[in-house]
Amino acid sequence: MTNQPPPVRPVPSLRRWATHPLVPVLLFTAGAMLAAAYGHVLTWAVLGGLAGYTLSGSV
Repeated sequence: MTNQPPPVRPVPSLRRWATHPLVPVLLFTAGAMLAAAYGHVLTWAVLGGLAGYTLSGSV
């Protein structure tokens, strides 16, 4: 027996980038920025959906 470590396969650069720990943080930050920019539209969309649900007699 020799004390050589087992061979390691090279990892494609896209997979290495996609599994980096900062990727979820950056995606969440981008989503929060977009939600903040369109907050007024999202608010009216949610209120309209709730009003429609209430007026339809589903409550």
